[in-house]
Amino acid sequence: MSPNLLGTQEPSNKANISTLSMRCLKGCVGAEVQDIDLSAEMPEGAFAWLRDALDRQALLLFRGQSLSPDELIAFSRQFGPLQEVAQKHYQMEGKPEIYIIGNAQEGGRRVADKSVGRLWHSDQSFIQYPAMGSVLYGHQCPAEGADTLFANMFMAYDALPEETKQRIEGLHALHSFAQYYELLRERDPSQPPLTDERRAAYPDVVHPLVRKHPRTGRKALYVNPAYATRIVELGEAESRALLDQLFEFQVRDDFVYRHKWREGDVLFWQNVGLLHKGTAFDESRYTRRMHRTTVAALPDDYARSLLETDGRLVS
Repeated sequence: MSPNLLGTQEPSNKANISTLSMRCLKGCVGAEVQDIDLSAEMPEGAFAWLRDALDRQALLLFRGQSLSPDELIAFSRQFGPLQEVAQKHYQMEGKPEIYIIGNAQEGGRRVADKSVGRLWHSDQSFIQYPAMGSVLYGHQCPAEGADTLFANMFMAYDALPEETKQRIEGLHALHSFAQYYELLRERDPSQPPLTDERRAAYPDVVHPLVRKHPRTGRKALYVNPAYATRIVELGEAESRALLDQLFEFQVRDDFVYRHKWREGDVLFWQNVGLLHKGTAFDESRYTRRMHRTTVAALPDDYARSLLETDGRLVS
């Protein structure tokens, strides 16, 4: 097992799922799952039910949860091994599975990453096998601001002109953590410098502009402005023009859901078919503390997400 993958766990089987129900959030993405306590044992059949719901809806919302760090880890781990993030200085002490986001402090020291996620992105697209899913728990949520926006890349791909679909299916983008991080430090100088060790741990990677969901087979536009820096098959000017065109198109209002957080919300989303970004809030008035876990995609998952022409990307 990769040293960055933090184990897996079989779902518990108890009770039944007859009380579970689901309510659509918005036509473009997402559903609220009702009548489930994520801190309790998973009811019999619930894991398969939730996995199928995530495959179909791309994003699941669970309201009114109260999760300790261990309970969040236990829920997340039922869907696969957990993956550490690149910003290791904001991992929870003693629990590296949890990445703390916001402006929270402990003992006069900020323990949360306040500036991450302000650009449209897909989590961990800068590694060879990008994360399957992300689970974000609202521990402390500002009364205003700090929304999270999600854009549906299945819908974006479907809406592309046929000519554009044919053009991009053979193309690949370079995804760069180093370039993203240097731009992040320009916005937030409190971020520590990028060390040679971290740069070596996260080298640039190449992913196709079109991937498919590994279980449903539905195609998605897989490129984002935070990490994708250029299209490797094109010259600089042509690459920049096409990326800018795709970046503008993929976040049309009709593809986007805006989530307004309440304390106790849990969002679980898949990363093949969604982009997301956070919005600002008044840090002088509010404390924000979010706990995130990241569910890894294993090589077989990634291989199933590739079109036939991209099998060479799996080693």
